[in-house]
Amino acid sequence: MDAGDRLARQIEVMRQMLADTEPASLRTSYLADPSAGNPVLQGSTATALIARWNVRSSGLWVPASSQEPAPIDLTAVFLTPEEIFGFQLPSDYSRRQLQHLPLEGVLRFCALTLNALSVPWASASAVDRQFADLLFKEPIRGRVLNLLRDENRRLLVPQAFMLLARMAVEASPDTLAEDTSQGDVLGALFGLTQTMGVFPDSGPTVIGDRPGTLGREIIANQHFNHNWSVAGFLARYARRWLQLPAEHHGEPGIVNLSQAYQDCTGIRLEYLAAVAGFLWMVTTSGRFVIEPDELTSLDIPAEQVEAVLALISTDLTGIRQAVRSERPEQRTEWSFDPFQRWPVLRLPEGRLLILDPRHLLNRAFGWLPILDIKFPPPEHTKPAGHRKRAGQAESTLRHLSEVYVSEVLHRITGDEGTTRRVYDDAELKAAYTAQGQRIADAAIDYPGTWIVIEVTTSQLRREAATAVPGESQIEDIDKLIEELDQIDATIAALRRDEAALTGAPARAARRFLPLLVLPEGFPVNPVTLTVIRERARIRGLLQAPDTDPVEIVDIEELEMIEGIQEESGPSMLDILRDKQSGGLRNAAVRDHILHGMRLRPGRPARQSDLFEAALKPFTDALPRPPQDSPAGSTDETSGGLA
Repeated sequence: MDAGDRLARQIEVMRQMLADTEPASLRTSYLADPSAGNPVLQGSTATALIARWNVRSSGLWVPASSQEPAPIDLTAVFLTPEEIFGFQLPSDYSRRQLQHLPLEGVLRFCALTLNALSVPWASASAVDRQFADLLFKEPIRGRVLNLLRDENRRLLVPQAFMLLARMAVEASPDTLAEDTSQGDVLGALFGLTQTMGVFPDSGPTVIGDRPGTLGREIIANQHFNHNWSVAGFLARYARRWLQLPAEHHGEPGIVNLSQAYQDCTGIRLEYLAAVAGFLWMVTTSGRFVIEPDELTSLDIPAEQVEAVLALISTDLTGIRQAVRSERPEQRTEWSFDPFQRWPVLRLPEGRLLILDPRHLLNRAFGWLPILDIKFPPPEHTKPAGHRKRAGQAESTLRHLSEVYVSEVLHRITGDEGTTRRVYDDAELKAAYTAQGQRIADAAIDYPGTWIVIEVTTSQLRREAATAVPGESQIEDIDKLIEELDQIDATIAALRRDEAALTGAPARAARRFLPLLVLPEGFPVNPVTLTVIRERARIRGLLQAPDTDPVEIVDIEELEMIEGIQEESGPSMLDILRDKQSGGLRNAAVRDHILHGMRLRPGRPARQSDLFEAALKPFTDALPRPPQDSPAGSTDETSGGLA
C-alpha cells in the first residue's frame, strides 16, 4: 500500500469515527460546532450532552459538572477599591475621612449593614445587590453588579464594617463644626478593604505542623465569620442553661446556673434573656435603633432592666475609652473585644443601637454569661465563696455541654429499647479498668467500624481566635492533641478486647474512625486539619492501618446529622466516610454536607420546643393584650354593660 492509499484509509477511518453511525437524514439538518470544549459523540457530529466524566474513588463515574468543589471554591473574595472605582485609594484615606464624619452616623451606617446581613433568612448575595443599588450610581453600579454575578464575590464584608466602627471610635468626632465638610463614609469603608489581610511576609505556603502567618489569618477569619443557626443556638441555651441543671440537680458538682447567675450579678438570668431577646427580635424586623421607652413596656422591674443594660451596653464615651485602652500588641484586624462585651451602644437621648445582632445573641445566650458570674459588676457585692461558686458554675456548664452531646449522639443512632449503638463514658470505664487506662467519652458501634469520640469544651483563646502573633494557636491545638490521646488509648482497648464492652467478640476485623467533638466550635479547614493530623503523627497517635484520619465536628454539625437521620438520610458513618474520599476531605463536615453531598438538613424536631423555651422569658415579659369582658358583665368604670 503506497502513501496515497494509506492516507485515504486514514481519512476513511476518521470519517467512520466522526459520522458513519449518524443517520443520513440528519447529516445536513443541523449545524455542529466541533470546537475545543464541545466534544462530540463518536461516530456523530452531535455535541455530547454531558461533556466530561470523572471517576470517584469508589469507582463510580459521574458527570464532571457534579464534581464537588475544593475547599478554595467555598471561599468568598471581597471587591477592592480598584475593582469598584478603577483606582486605589491613598493609604490614609479612611482615617482622614472619618475625622470629618460624626461618630454616631458612622455607627449607624455600620449597624445598617451588619443587621441586614444578620437577619436569619437573609442571603448575603441578595443584600450585596440591594446595597449596590442603594450606594452607587452609574457607571459604578453596573460595574459592581457585574462583578457580583460571580457568586464567590462579596461587596459587604462584616470584618470591614467592624474595623470601620473601631477606627471611627478612635478618629471620628461627636459632632462636626458648622463650617466642616462632610467626609466620605463609603470611601472610608473601601479604603479599609484595600489594606485588610495585607502582610509584608505571609510565611510558608506549604503547611506542615505549624499554621504560619497565612494559616493564622485563615483560622481567625473562619472563627470570626462562622455562621450558626439562631434557632439551634437558642435551643442549646435552653437545654444547657435552663433544663439540664434542673434535671441533674443533686449530682456532685452540679449547681443551678440561673441561681448562680443571680447570686453573682444581682440580675435574674431570665431578665437578661428577656431584654436581649426583645432587642434581638426588634433587629429581625429591620430596626437597629430602639427608643428608650420601648423597654418600659416589658413586664420586668425597671431596676432589673437597667441592671441588664448596664451589663451589656455602654455609651459612646465608654466605647471610646475601651477601644483606646486596648494593648497595641494584642490588637489585630480580628479583635473587637469592646463591641462583643457591650453589643448595645447607648446613643445620646437614651436610644439603643445594636451594632451586630450576632454579638448580642452570644453575649446573652452563649458562653459569655459565665464571665459575668466569674467577674461580677463592680456595683454588686460578691457572694460569700464567690470564687468557688463561679468555678462550680463553669464546670457545670462544661459537664452539661458534654451531656448534651451525648443526647444528640443517641438521637443520631436511634438507641431505643434493646438496641445499643452508643456506649458512653461510664460503660467504657466499666469495661476497661486497667490501671492508668485512658478512656474517650463515647464509642458508637457501626457494622465493621467503631466511631470513637472525645468531647471537649475547650475553645480558642482570644489570642488564637484573633491571630495575635505568637504561639497561642499551636498551644491551643496541642490541647486538642491531648484529647486525641484519649481516643487512641480507647481504640487500643477496643482492638484488644471488644467483648469487654459489648459482651460479644468482634465478628470480623474492625476499622476505627476517631472523632473530636468541640461543642463551642473550632475553625476546621485545610490548615487546621493538616496541622492537627501532622502533630498527631509526630506523637504517634492514630497511626495504625485500621484507623481513619481524625475528624472534628462542632455541636451544630452533629445536629445537622441528627436532622439528616430524621429525614432517613445517610448515617453519620456514611457521611464521614464519604467526606474522607471526597474533594472536601480537608474541610469542615458542614461544608461536605452542604456543598459536597448537596444536602439541606432540616432542623431537628426537638429544637422547636427548646427554641420556645429559650424565648419564654421574653414572651412572658411582653404586655398582655386587654381581654374582652364576658357578655353581660358590668364595666365598673362606666357603670354600663361591657
